[in-house]
Amino acid sequence: MKKYILPTVGVATLIGALMLIAVYGFGQFQRITADFRGETSQIEKTQANANYRIAAYDHFYDRCAGVQSLESKIKNMKTELEAADSDQRKTVLNTSITASKNKRAELINSYNADARKEGTRGQFKASDLPYELNEKKEETR
Repeated sequence: MKKYILPTVGVATLIGALMLIAVYGFGQFQRITADFRGETSQIEKTQANANYRIAAYDHFYDRCAGVQSLESKIKNMKTELEAADSDQRKTVLNTSITASKNKRAELINSYNADARKEGTRGQFKASDLPYELNEKKEETR
């Protein structure tokens, strides 16, 4: 019985050491290759995914069109405001204009933030769209 104790302890120690090497060694390997694996995953999820590319491309056109639509709406409300008779209607129009300007600013900020995302969505913005939209300009082209 004594002759089996030493080999059993040796085998158990060896198994434990191999498990530690496997766990910590594999963890170290993951840590070393994290940048490479992350960049590869990013490329696969963006550049290699046709659905993502098309959606990102369309996203910028949709945002730009949304800003232009709000600009038209604001212009129309300002025209109506000039002809409004009642104070109540003027109040409603002024409130609507303010809300539309806020929404326009939100869309512009979203467009600009997405345009700066060079590693993901921003790389698929069409070249005929502006790099960034300017909130201070009243008309977006």
